[in-house]
Amino acid sequence: MARKIVVVAPTFNEEENIKAFILAVLKHKVTILISDSHSTDKTPQIVSTLMSKNFKSRLYYLDVKKRGLGLGLSKGIDYAVDVLKADIVVTMEADLSNDVSKLSEFVKALDGCDMVVGSRYISGGGIKNWSLWRRLLSRAGNLLIRTLSGTHSLHEFTNLYRVFTPKVWKFIRPDLVKIDDWLFVPVFVLQAAAGPFRIKELPYVFLDRFGGTSKMNTPSYTINLFKYAISKRLKKSASFFKFLVVGGVGFIINTTVLVVGVSFGMVPANAGLIGAELAIISNFSWNNLWTFADRKLTSWGEIPKKFLTFNILSFGSAIIQFIFLKTGELMFGLDRYKGPIIDMPIISIISWYMIFYVTGVAVGLVWNYIMYSKVIWKAKKLAGKSS
Repeated sequence: MARKIVVVAPTFNEEENIKAFILAVLKHKVTILISDSHSTDKTPQIVSTLMSKNFKSRLYYLDVKKRGLGLGLSKGIDYAVDVLKADIVVTMEADLSNDVSKLSEFVKALDGCDMVVGSRYISGGGIKNWSLWRRLLSRAGNLLIRTLSGTHSLHEFTNLYRVFTPKVWKFIRPDLVKIDDWLFVPVFVLQAAAGPFRIKELPYVFLDRFGGTSKMNTPSYTINLFKYAISKRLKKSASFFKFLVVGGVGFIINTTVLVVGVSFGMVPANAGLIGAELAIISNFSWNNLWTFADRKLTSWGEIPKKFLTFNILSFGSAIIQFIFLKTGELMFGLDRYKGPIIDMPIISIISWYMIFYVTGVAVGLVWNYIMYSKVIWKAKKLAGKSS
């Protein structure tokens, strides 16, 4: 059964381009929805005429009433998914800047992934008829959001030429419907990239609009993009900061048990394992309540299972710590290992085993953060998504 493909094109006063755009798109086996921000020119009449003449079953018009690119896109995508029952959604500019001849190629590229992003900034992509200033601004904006958000696998965030499945939209919709302006465009990709989706970039050459004038307020858009990228970076950093604080508490517990255990005659590697397990219990509790509060485990049936998984994964860092401590013991011998490095009043408490212990903890810290964020408190996945 053929999949229903719906092209959503947001418009506002595109009378110079809209007919050529619609005719070019309808050469492909797709349905097109014009999501119009209550245009004051002849855009609605031109679309209406085309609908009544030849394309009533494949051309639709949605009057959004209010203005704003983000609003037009969210209303249009909702209509495409909920009313037109699209299996595949394509978003495009209606000013002919997106290469319509590549539409079928974009749709075909969706096989094996969840979203295809048209990119001007990978091999084969490019921009024509733009000034050097606009090129530099666009490059800088994409580089900025890529760097600050930490989304390094993608190169293009500010271009509207995209193909995606309805499940992508349903996943990111709660965040996107709050944005009614141009910020919708980069945030769409960022939110999708943060979800459980396979995203592919496809190169194409962007052309400056053929008629009419751009409605984008470039300075305002750039400032809003910068603010969003900074806030996203701070949010990520805040999570890691909390992780470090919780880890610091665990480190104190682990170290205290280690030092006290050694002072009572225990082998450092064994005392370290006991301290590590007590630190694991502390880390699980505080990370769940604070660090990853947005993904907090709340079900009493879920917590024991996750704690067992947490213990197994966290024990990787305990094993790392044990290996470092045992290696030092074999190198120095137990008595020398437990004794001070330099027997002076101020630093006599620093023993060789403490050096190996701290090194092992540092290596284990990296292991723990990866395991905690990617496995225990990973982002929620969509039901039924294949791996």
